[in-house]
Amino acid sequence: MAEYSLYVKFTSELFVNGTISLPNLLLSSYKKLGLNETELVLLIHLWRFQQEEDNRYPTPKDLSDYMTTPAEEIQDLLAGLIEKKIISVEHIFEPNQQRWVDRFSFAGLFDQLMEVWALLKAQQLEQEKQSGSQLSAEVAQSLFQTFEEEFGRLLSPFESNQILEWCDEDKYSPELVMEALRKASLRGIKNLKYIDSILADWSKHNITTLEEVERYEQQFQARQQAQKGLYKGPGRKEEEIKKKIDKYKDVYMS
Repeated sequence: MAEYSLYVKFTSELFVNGTISLPNLLLSSYKKLGLNETELVLLIHLWRFQQEEDNRYPTPKDLSDYMTTPAEEIQDLLAGLIEKKIISVEHIFEPNQQRWVDRFSFAGLFDQLMEVWALLKAQQLEQEKQSGSQLSAEVAQSLFQTFEEEFGRLLSPFESNQILEWCDEDKYSPELVMEALRKASLRGIKNLKYIDSILADWSKHNITTLEEVERYEQQFQARQQAQKGLYKGPGRKEEEIKKKIDKYKDVYMS
């Protein structure tokens, strides 16, 4: 019983003293990013300093206190991570301290992990092709690149996943997705919610090809022109409306 109580106390304090969160993708894909185990552990400690000690720029000496690697070698490892665009050093103004400070940024790591994730997702869809998936890894990558060029920035993981879902789950063809992106860009609206509304409208009207999109657009424009034509020339009903407006014109103007 005493041993059990000690175990409970230990496990309780183990979590009370804090844990750090790491993406599983990092642990499973660090080799694909060109990292070795020492660099991975160094990254984990950089993460820990940021999350647990609120220290966003630990020195090589700070890091060597928790590793078997000497400070001089850690300095070289940090330079290597910067060269591989895994981390970078940002020089920012800290309002609370009223001074400029340096900090490590993991933006490069997240960008590279997103690319790994997107390729893994595309490969998974390729493997599921026989069960209805439409995308190959090459087509998925081409879609991502086109969207990033139109948006002028990298896609977020959520956005990449949304594009894949359009093709895999909603069964929109890549050509149809690209056309919806083009329509949105012509209107100056560059967000996935608007593109999704275009695709949903086409789906509602059973439009699945670019030829059907073109016919749909032509029919829509024809209806618009026809509606405008109804109001050309003073028909009898229009004349009656005009008389009523003229009748109360002075009242509205006063």
